[in-house]
Amino acid sequence: MFKQLHLTELKQGMVLAQPLVSRQGSLVVDAGTLLTDFVIEMLQDPTYMEEVLPKGVGFNEMTLNVFVVEQHGALSVEDLSHVGPAVKKTDDGERLPPDPSKESLLDPEYVATYDAVMEILQKLLSKESVEKGIDLDTIGQLIADRQIDKLCDGARAVAQIHNMNREGSYLLHHSLHVAILAGLMGRWLHWPREHRERLVLSGLLHDVGKLKIPDEILDKPGKLTLEEMDIVRNHSAYSAEILAKCGLSGEADIMAGVLQHHERGDGSGYPSGIKKEIISPFGKILAILDIYDAMAANRAYARKVSPFEIFDRLNEDMMEDKLDAEYGVLFVKKICHALTGSWLRLTSGEKAKIIYIDQSRTNALPIVETTEGKFYDLAHDGRVKVAELLTISEATA
Repeated sequence: MFKQLHLTELKQGMVLAQPLVSRQGSLVVDAGTLLTDFVIEMLQDPTYMEEVLPKGVGFNEMTLNVFVVEQHGALSVEDLSHVGPAVKKTDDGERLPPDPSKESLLDPEYVATYDAVMEILQKLLSKESVEKGIDLDTIGQLIADRQIDKLCDGARAVAQIHNMNREGSYLLHHSLHVAILAGLMGRWLHWPREHRERLVLSGLLHDVGKLKIPDEILDKPGKLTLEEMDIVRNHSAYSAEILAKCGLSGEADIMAGVLQHHERGDGSGYPSGIKKEIISPFGKILAILDIYDAMAANRAYARKVSPFEIFDRLNEDMMEDKLDAEYGVLFVKKICHALTGSWLRLTSGEKAKIIYIDQSRTNALPIVETTEGKFYDLAHDGRVKVAELLTISEATA
């Protein structure tokens, strides 16, 4: 049964029957999203809803179309196959399967801002700049002018950075992605703007020390020797040294994030092997963001994996007290929310769109629909698994 309800009337178990679209036209929450307590809390957050409120409509006036499930319990694939106006149909009313080539997977304004920031970073973060001294004034201005902040515009940023191709320097893309994720985490934690910007700066510069490591080691496709591994493991200390020479030695939180992003709560990390009681909030957060983006990208020595495989890794590390559980659980839940509507490749070779993820669980697997109109509930269907998330070129090829 479909109903139009005020935000305060939303109940657990209902299903969103309309997509929520930002004022810029980007999908924020897809139709078919199950309203868990966590999702309802987000929808009832004025800060979160600000980007989807229609012009002239106040937060207290906002209503949503929902599908009220008569039976309690988990939704089936059949339930999700017909919920909401996001489903495309022929003139005869026949349901059409999703087609990535017919969807707007990239926001041109977002891509233009991303490319502009990357062009600046290419000049600022190079081996030559490390030797001469990084221009922190220009980087600080980049953040103060809110260029990077524009890239942290809501959960849609996650889908955007996944959909884009990482052409050129892996290090620069990774550094910018971690900075964007840092900006998102700062918002999700409701930190004040100044504190968020400091976390963004720490994320942007966390790997700058790798510019001091020879390319033949960083780009080595095979296993590193013990000596080479020791060199790579020094990169966070190199990063801290570079920033100290640039005048940031007195910025304790920024320096701690850079130096500690490979430390682990159980003392198994590097470079100092400190435990969670000593690791700073910036260090704990950047550890999570660094793992997520690194595993989501193709590197010289490893192919990218799906976000759900990364979630398993993060959950395992949280269970073993290596990563901070409070920050980790929040991050996984928010990323799950952002991935709805994304395209992926299954182990069967089929391309499929994520239409639902139970965001109340950090180890949830999605329900997907293939380009042939076939549904898989990957949490209960053992025939296929997620192989990888696709960029726009991979999804439309």
